[in-house]
Amino acid sequence: MPEVRETPYHEIHRRNGGRMVPFAGWEMPVQFPQGIIHEHLQVRSAAGLFDVSHMGRFRLGGSGALAFANHLITNDLAKIKGRQLLYSALCNPEGGIIDDVTLYHLGDAALVVANAANAAKVWEWIAAHRPSGVDIEDLTGELAQVALQGPRAAEALPEPFGSAVRDLGYYHHTRVAWQGAEILISRNGYTGEDGFEIYVPATLAVPFWEALIEAGQGIGLEPVGLGARDSLRFEVNYALYGNELSLETTPLEAGLRWVVKFKKDDFIGKEALLAQREAGVPRTLVGFEMQAKRLARHGYPIRVGDTEIGFVTSGGYCPSLKKGMGMGYVTPEHKAVGTQLSIDARGTALAARVVERPFYKEGSVRKG
Repeated sequence: MPEVRETPYHEIHRRNGGRMVPFAGWEMPVQFPQGIIHEHLQVRSAAGLFDVSHMGRFRLGGSGALAFANHLITNDLAKIKGRQLLYSALCNPEGGIIDDVTLYHLGDAALVVANAANAAKVWEWIAAHRPSGVDIEDLTGELAQVALQGPRAAEALPEPFGSAVRDLGYYHHTRVAWQGAEILISRNGYTGEDGFEIYVPATLAVPFWEALIEAGQGIGLEPVGLGARDSLRFEVNYALYGNELSLETTPLEAGLRWVVKFKKDDFIGKEALLAQREAGVPRTLVGFEMQAKRLARHGYPIRVGDTEIGFVTSGGYCPSLKKGMGMGYVTPEHKAVGTQLSIDARGTALAARVVERPFYKEGSVRKG
C-alpha cells in the first residue's frame, strides 16, 4: 500500500481531537470535536484556521518561466503583475481540466498551487512540457500551507503580519519576515469569506500555527477540518475537482468562461475550447434548491419528467441557509432559474428547482 503522508501539523490535529481520515494520500482532519456545522458557522461569523499543507506547491523559475506558466493555463498571467495571483484551469489539448490551480506571479518566477488529489499529475504535466531554460522545483515538502478564513481573519494575524496585510488587495500577495524566514501571504481563499493563504517553511510550521491561535484567542479562532472546508465552498458554489471539474469537463461547461482568455497567445487546450465555444456547450452547471427533505448526493441522476438530463455534482445541507441545496450538470435548455427538476435518489424522485448562484451571498470576501 502507498505510504500515507502527514503534514507538519499532524500531531497538533491529534492533540486537538481532530478526526483523522485518509485524503488524497495524506492523513487529514475531517473535523474537530465540536463538529462540522460549528466549524462552518465559526468561519462565517469570525474566523477558522485550516491546514491545507496537503496541496501541491511547485515553483517555476529561470529564463522563460512566466511565459511557460502562461502557456500551461487558460487564464492570462501577462495581465497581472508581481505581488498578484490568479485562479485558472490547467487543460489538456482536448480542453479537459487536469486541475484548477492558483498561480502566484513572483516577479521573475511563478508558484503553482495544485489540488492534493492532482498534485502528482500536475507535476508530471509541468515536467513533461518544460522547455529548456525553465527550472521547476517541488516545494510541497519544504513549505507548509495554512488558510486563515473569516470576516475577522485579519484580527487573528499577529504582528508584523497584521500591518503587512492591512491594505493588501484581494488576490494580491506580499512577503513578511518572521523568525529569520520570509513568509508568503496572500488575500484569497475557498470559503467566500475574507482571509489569507500563508506559506511557511516546514521547520517553522508548528510555532507559526501556535502564534496564530494565540493571536486569535480574542475572536475564538479554532482549527477547522476538511468537512467544513467543503460545506463552506459549496455554499458559495466554488468548484471542487472530482465533482464539478474533471478531465471530462471543460471550463466553459463548468461556468469558468471567465478564466479562459481566448485573446492571449496560444495555450494548451485553446483550439478545442474555441471549437466548443463556437458549437455551444453540451451541458452546463446549475445550482438547485431541494424541495424535499432528503438531500441530493454526488452522482444522482437529474431528470425532467421521465427524461434524464444530467447528474448531481455536489449536494448537501447548507448550514448558513438551513436548507438542502445542490449543483449539477444539465442540458442547456434546462438551465433557467425556476426550472423544476427531479433528483433520482436511488429510485426515489426528489423535487428540486434551479436557483441563482451562489447560494450564499453574504460572504465578507474583499474584492476591492
